[in-house]
Order: sequence, then C-alpha cells, then structure tokens
Amino acid sequence: MQDVIIKYPTPEGYGEHKLVTGKLSFGRGSDADLRFADSGMSRLHATIYREGDKIWVVDENSSNGTFVNGEKVPPAGKALKDGDSILLGNNTTVKILFSVNKSITAGSAQISSNPSPSPKPSLIGLLPALLIGLALTIVVVSMTFVVIRLFARSSETEESSLNNTDIYVAEKKPDKDKTTESEPAVSPSPRNESADEPVKETLTQTSPKQSQTAFSMPAGKKYLDLTDSERRQYIADRAMKIAQIIGNSSSEPIPPEAIEKIKSFTDAYAKRIFVKPLSGCRFGDNLQATYERASKNAPFIIKAFNEKGTDPRIGIYLAMIESEHCVCLQSPTGPLGMFQFTFATAKLHFVPNDGIIKTASVSSPDDRCKPEPAAKAAASYMKALTGRFGTGPASVPLAIGSYNSGEGGLSANLQKALDSNSGLPRDFWTLIANGEKLSAQFQSENFKYVPKFFAAAIVGENPQDFGLNLRPLSTYSQ
Repeated sequence: MQDVIIKYPTPEGYGEHKLVTGKLSFGRGSDADLRFADSGMSRLHATIYREGDKIWVVDENSSNGTFVNGEKVPPAGKALKDGDSILLGNNTTVKILFSVNKSITAGSAQISSNPSPSPKPSLIGLLPALLIGLALTIVVVSMTFVVIRLFARSSETEESSLNNTDIYVAEKKPDKDKTTESEPAVSPSPRNESADEPVKETLTQTSPKQSQTAFSMPAGKKYLDLTDSERRQYIADRAMKIAQIIGNSSSEPIPPEAIEKIKSFTDAYAKRIFVKPLSGCRFGDNLQATYERASKNAPFIIKAFNEKGTDPRIGIYLAMIESEHCVCLQSPTGPLGMFQFTFATAKLHFVPNDGIIKTASVSSPDDRCKPEPAAKAAASYMKALTGRFGTGPASVPLAIGSYNSGEGGLSANLQKALDSNSGLPRDFWTLIANGEKLSAQFQSENFKYVPKFFAAAIVGENPQDFGLNLRPLSTYSQ
C-alpha cells in the first residue's frame, strides 16, 4: 500500500499528515481534525477519506465550496491523485502526495549558491549539430512543396466528399458530456409497465445525468389515482427534494433503477390507507395510524437531531423503517426500541449508558425503549456515520444504508461496486446499479433499505397526497 501524505499550511510553514486509513477533516470549528484561521472556511469545511489505495475529498456543505485543481468538488466527492491541490476557504491550500519520498518539508529544498559554470562549446563541437539542422531544413522545405502541390489537385474532390456525411454523424452522435439541464428526461414507455424485462431496457436508456422534470399533483387527485407513468414522475420529483433536504445541497438526478425501487415501496405504503387498524403496535398497520404514531415521536427526534446538526427527517424516517415508530419493538435477533439498537451500539451512543442492559426485552425494557434518550442516541450514531461517509446529498444515503448494515459492511460493498467500474460515482445509487456484483446480504437487505427510507419520507412529507389527515412529520416540533 502506498503512502499518502497530506501537506497543509501552518504558521511556521507547512505541516504533514500521513493518512494511512480513515479520514482527515478541515475547518474553522472544533468538529474539524485540522483547524485553520481562514474566514472563508466553514466550521466543518471538507473531509479527505482513504480506504486502501482509494482517496477522495468530500465537501461538507461549506459556504464557499472546495476546489481540486481549480474545479469545484461535486456533492458526491472527488477522487484524488498524486500532486492534486485542494483549495479550502479564501487561501488555504492542501497538497496530496502519494509517496513518502515525494514529501516536501518547508525550507528543505536547497539550491546551490555557487553552481559550476557550464563549459563553453567549441565550434568543432557544434559542427555535427549544424549539419543535422541544415539537412532537416532541406527535408522540411521539400515536403512542404510536395504537400502544397497535392492539396491544390485534390481540394475540390475532398470538399465534395465531405458533403452531408460529417453533418449526419454530428447529429446522430451528440457529446453526452454536454447534456444540459434544459434537456427533457426520457419517460418510461407506458407499454413497458407490466413486463419486467422491457422496463429494464427503458430504464437503462435514461441517463442519471438527465434532468427530472418537476411534477405537480393534478387537482383533486391522490397518489393512488395516478397512472404508473405519472407515479414515476411524482417519485422522481419528490425523491430529489428529499435528497436535497437531507443533504442540505443540490443533488444529481436519482437513477431510474432506484426510482423504480422507491416507487414499489411508496405504492405499498399508499395502499395501507385501506388497511383496517390493528391492535397494539406492529408493522403493517393502517397508514393513518402509523403516521399518527410517528407524529407523536417526532418532537423528541427533531430536537435531538437538530442538537447534533443533522437533518431531523433522517431520524424520523429511520425510526419509520426500523420499527414504524413502535417505541419498544424487539427484533428476533435482539435489537430493541424505536431505533433498533443492538446492545453494543447502544453502549456507545446512550449517555449515560448505565441504563442499557444486555438482557433487556419488551417485557423487561431498558433505555432503548424510551423515546427521548433513544432519539438522542440515534442522533449521535448518525452524526458518526455522516462523519465517515459525508454530509452531501450523495453521501447521506450511504450513511443511512450503513445504519442498517454497519459501516464496515457497507464500506466493503461500496468499494466492490466502485472497483467494478472506475467511472462510477461514490454514492449509494452506485450500489443500487451494481447490486448483482455485491454480497447476498446487501442484495437481500441494503438493496431495499435506502429506497424504503425515501418512500417513507415521501409519504410523511407529503401526507395530503396519500389521503392522510396530518401535517408533514418534520413540522411536529412540539
């Protein structure tokens, strides 16, 4: 494994940090590993991550942005290479060096003050070079004359042969890298709605970089009244808004493969409006009853997540997919409470943690079954996960996915997906598009976890569209 040296400015000159693994963050505040007195930097401005020989930088939603070699770092982060220069704030520049022997310490470079004078060449020594130069001049003049004669004879033929062929090729093969936001997205064909394979073909034709047109709910209609094509447009628009909100930044369009998965979960939630309310607290209850329960827990979650500087909608909808806001639900494998904490993870994030008991259960609960301390612990855990994966709109879904799989498992799956194609962006949607190459655990659990989170958030933030007599859950702050 090669060494990675991060060179950064200090009042004395330059400092160096050897990044073996993990991350190194920069900013003005106490949350940053390296702090700088640069008024143009945010409290937590950017973070450099390393896994193996992969190294990348993520902008932490800074006010002024992060720039690598003069180019702004996108929301998903940017891979780094040897010699890259990163500008943070007004004038803080960080250099990346990929080997120890390339490390430069301030003041170590020395230039001799008495260089030895070069010997003056003699005329005899220059004679071979003069002869070679004369020969080359003769050859160049001769070739120029021949080319001019040939061009004069063939110019008319070449002009006619160009004709419309080049124009046709240019029209048929546009530069995909120059696609603009004004270009309309490709909508799935209605004839593909009932067949799996044709739908896949349609989805692959829609580039993730294409814009997704805003969708307004037709007057007098609910989500279940829409056609499948209209539902896809609705999901694409609302999912984009959720991604932007939880990532506190702009977002690239969500890939069609992910839109399909979010839609399938949203359809399932929407149909529960007709389910008869169940007794007790369990999964699959009537939609109105489920989201009413969530509205009662929302104030604790909103307060706790705001205190950690994390969007509270992350907590509200994590609790929805983990327990459907049943405050003392227990999994068959042991996790307990609204956020389904294992004993080990709860010990790390509950403060104090002496109320966490290894043998706790629904009949003999511990603090994991108390909404307020559970919300604070969940906010602490998500703060740690977003610290690892980043806080941008492409990175937060990674943190959400790692809540389910554990950060180590998700990290390994992400690396495997990225290694399958060097051009893939670093985000959860990359994992969705490469699910068949990943572990069975990812395909059976994580593949649906983040899309289900988005579906729950779409319903909870747009309750009227689903026939719910509620406000958006994120507004229940008291």
